[in-house]
Amino acid sequence: MKMKEATYTFVSVSTAKQGMLDKLVEIASGPTRKMDDKVPGLLAYQVSVDKDRNSVIVWATFDTKESLYNFLETEQGKDDHGENESMESIATFQMYDCEPVSARLEPKEN
Repeated sequence: MKMKEATYTFVSVSTAKQGMLDKLVEIASGPTRKMDDKVPGLLAYQVSVDKDRNSVIVWATFDTKESLYNFLETEQGKDDHGENESMESIATFQMYDCEPVSARLEPKEN
């Protein structure tokens, strides 16, 4: 079965306060992991850590931007997104709303 086409990708880059990288990884991993079974338009995601830069990068790609933002407007979406989480571990945060121009989200066939 062919995957839906990705038209929107959310990316965030967060830097942890000193000594709080593990907590930041935990906070940053939660939303996409929780959305995985609840948002049909979520096509792929990855949460990665760059220990040398004390940073966490999240990318999640969707069939449409509305798939993400419509879910985030629901009570479940607000709760899953971590609106009630402590953000004390975050030193800096940047968020990007991206339109994919090149991608491969499925494994290569041999």
